[in-house]
Amino acid sequence: MPGERFSLLYAQPGNLVPDSARARRRIGALLGEAVAVLNHGAGLAAYLTRNLGVPVPGNGEYPSHWHQFIRDCDTADFIDAVTIVYRYLFWHLNESAANWWRDAARQIFDEENLGYDIDDVGGIHPKIDREFQRNLTSAIAGFEAERYRRIRELLTMSSTNLCADPPNYKQSWRAILSAIEVLFGLMFPYCKLTSSDIDCRLEPVVERAYGDDPAARDAALGMLIAFRAWLDVSQIYRHQPGVADTPQPPADLAVLSIGSGVTLLRWLAGFDAAREP
Repeated sequence: MPGERFSLLYAQPGNLVPDSARARRRIGALLGEAVAVLNHGAGLAAYLTRNLGVPVPGNGEYPSHWHQFIRDCDTADFIDAVTIVYRYLFWHLNESAANWWRDAARQIFDEENLGYDIDDVGGIHPKIDREFQRNLTSAIAGFEAERYRRIRELLTMSSTNLCADPPNYKQSWRAILSAIEVLFGLMFPYCKLTSSDIDCRLEPVVERAYGDDPAARDAALGMLIAFRAWLDVSQIYRHQPGVADTPQPPADLAVLSIGSGVTLLRWLAGFDAAREP
């Protein structure tokens, strides 16, 4: 792209980060600019303190006070402040000012590789990291055979829910659980995915697969313990007819569990491939 900064075109970003001194300096400068132009420092400082319970130095009278606040506050307060500023501008100035702030903050977050997305009304959500996305995409590609059509559909459904705005972590998690259940049913017809069937059906398969390597066998059997625990936890977020639905799981817990489910799914697929003629 003509005229673009070199670092944005050619410097490959590393892993997503939860915080960044560079991002804080840029957000602080942006906030200082907004305060200077809009002349709302004291009002914004009072609004932010009322919502976060954190004082702004000098009651936000000068841009330097906002630089100091953004530089020194906790990570959670730094992230929340972006949303609070959007709300203040929307309700006390106008939508145009709020959207200017949102778009400028989005650009900074993207360029500094912060692990968050900013939605259209200023809310901030964890961004699914690149390694997680590669793992999920690779899993979808690995289930191309017609035998796995339903599993592929469920993986795609999981990915779609993760990429929604806002992400639907509960439905994404449920889709991964369903995909594992489908694969388990293909491996062991007429069996349901339960802890007891993991013991009586899957455990002998695992023992045979690693029988010549005692250390690997013991490690794999230990993974079955983790599999059973994952299954129990996943049932918490499964919809039960006649029971009030559970709320959305926390983002960090959902991403951890969905990623673990994808890894388990790929592990089971290896056993299924070995059993298929």
